Amino acid sequence: MRKLLTDLTRELEAGRAAMLCTVTDSRGSVPRGTGARMLVLEGGEALGTIGGGAVEHQAVQFARELLEQGRSAERTYGLAPGGDADMICGGEVDVRFRCLAPSDVRELEAIAREWAPADRVLLFGGGHVARALAKVLSLADYSVEVWDQRPEAVTPALFPDAAALRCGAWEAALEALAPVAAEDYVVVMTPGHQADFTVLAQVLKTPAKYIGCIGSRSKAAAVRSRLLEAGFSEGEVDRVRSPIGLPVGGKAPGEIAVSVAAEMIACRYGSPIERSRYASN
Repeated sequence: MRKLLTDLTRELEAGRAAMLCTVTDSRGSVPRGTGARMLVLEGGEALGTIGGGAVEHQAVQFARELLEQGRSAERTYGLAPGGDADMICGGEVDVRFRCLAPSDVRELEAIAREWAPADRVLLFGGGHVARALAKVLSLADYSVEVWDQRPEAVTPALFPDAAALRCGAWEAALEALAPVAAEDYVVVMTPGHQADFTVLAQVLKTPAKYIGCIGSRSKAAAVRSRLLEAGFSEGEVDRVRSPIGLPVGGKAPGEIAVSVAAEMIACRYGSPIERSRYASN
């Protein structure tokens, strides 16, 4: 979403109009749900996606027509065979087409507040895997906040896609951050066991939706043992997903990042993959 807002700002400041297409409601099986957004520019280029396929193709064509006329509109697309998009999904999506003129650049802050907020991720640690994960998560509409006590590990050059970068002692992390909510995700990728324990001991006192900690099975067992010794119950410690990520077999930072992001997305939607893996925990 941040990238889309940047693109929109660029177009309006350059004196060009743009069409903001937003899925305002969906019913049944659809490619993208409520909140999905796409920009259609004066030159006809489409940025972002509201689901691809025939629906998106029709939406882009309609957006181009509206841009030429300088007007906004709303339209519902049926995804059943024989429907507007002649697809087999079987659902419906309502799309709002908002024509934005260069003079609307003053309203972008208000427009940004109307966008569905991205899921918040607190990423502790700024190593190679964390950098790759921040990039992957930004593509999946997560808002990533990175924390590390090493100043050189949390720079804009290393995390260009992060929503926020913070530096401070592991022990004070949650005191300096906005309260962790039940919709938030926490990923622990610090440089060592002690730091992992320090962060997890704080995070387990929050209602975070997802808590994951990178490491081997032996490391996971060691951290688990320390948390139990510190007074956390079995149920509380079971909230920590470690080793982290779906078992795809990759070992490179980018591959691990993809596996972790996949697990988080499965958690986001409560997919059968996510439930089956942790059903016995």
